[in-house]
Amino acid sequence: MLWLALFSPCSYVCWFRPVYKAFRSDSSFNFMLFFFLMGMQLLLSILQTIGFSGWGACGWMSAVLFYSTNVGAAVIMTFSAMMFTISTVVMLFCLFRVHQIYRGGEGSLQKAQDEWQRGLWRDPPSREDQINNFSGNSLPAYPTVPTYPSINRWP
Repeated sequence: MLWLALFSPCSYVCWFRPVYKAFRSDSSFNFMLFFFLMGMQLLLSILQTIGFSGWGACGWMSAVLFYSTNVGAAVIMTFSAMMFTISTVVMLFCLFRVHQIYRGGEGSLQKAQDEWQRGLWRDPPSREDQINNFSGNSLPAYPTVPTYPSINRWP
């Protein structure tokens, strides 16, 4: 329950929002932020899937070793290890899929560094854009329109 209550809002802030902003504005910096944060979450998930004994994770190693102590608890730990495994695979698929789309849209680390140096990631909207938002146009104007490959291989 703690996992659900704590990490659901964190996932929204840490990886959903950056990838949404990256796709919306074609921002390499936001893509890099997403890749970094999702990579850290993936690394944590891999460690929990493995389940090193004494680390507090119910992964495969902990579950298998616990069968000699208590079979009922080991079955619950095995279910948890399966869920962590599924979560890790889905995160890995999501990371590769976003990377594939990012690279297809001509994104690069150099482009992200240029955005960082120019300060595009923190540039507030102009006064004219703010007035336009109140006059009916609710989407901000961006200098480029994102172009992503049309790969229709969603599962």
